Amino acid sequence: MTTGEPPQSFSDVSVPRRPAGVSYTEGEDHDAVALLESNGYGTSQEQLLSALESDLGILQAAAARTLGARGEREAVPALERLARDPDASESARVQAAYGLARLDVPAGREVLAQELEGNPEASPAPLQAAGALARLGDPRGFGAVRTALDSPNRVTAMVAAKQLGAFAGQEGVDLDEAFARALERPEPLIGGEARAQLEELGTDPARRLLAEHPPPDR
Repeated sequence: MTTGEPPQSFSDVSVPRRPAGVSYTEGEDHDAVALLESNGYGTSQEQLLSALESDLGILQAAAARTLGARGEREAVPALERLARDPDASESARVQAAYGLARLDVPAGREVLAQELEGNPEASPAPLQAAGALARLGDPRGFGAVRTALDSPNRVTAMVAAKQLGAFAGQEGVDLDEAFARALERPEPLIGGEARAQLEELGTDPARRLLAEHPPPDR
């Protein structure tokens, strides 16, 4: 169900808060649907395909993610066009590629690998691509994520922190050290992001890290 006319500019976009009780694992898929619904788009296949044609990359990205999450194979041609559109925002291309990969279309992983080559200080897309690949079982972008945790730009570091949980259980990554670095950052929001993921992981190493890095107000 739509809630009004779609916004025409980024300043008009409504970004809803994630409600309590939504798991971290499912959070980004939930957020994509909530973003679309709060900005005048429904979530039928037809409406999601319409959102892919939006002039706003944030809405294109949300629609692309939702189509992939729902297994909408009829959307493959539209997702392929968006994933390879040089005029689309990088984040929209990443989400279109991730949608394709979730639909088992090889081009999705190819585009994600290409996006890894970008500069994380200039765009969040390389880090988002690293997280998407990790969710698909491919940890090749971990190095870029770990490096970005040391960025002087807190936005870059936050985007990197958001990807960490995707690498849980994968070989060849020192995830405990990366989480520790995120917890050591002076920005409360970055530490809070890392804590939320560790709490959901619930492993012995996660509990140890939480005990060793209590919130600043404790």
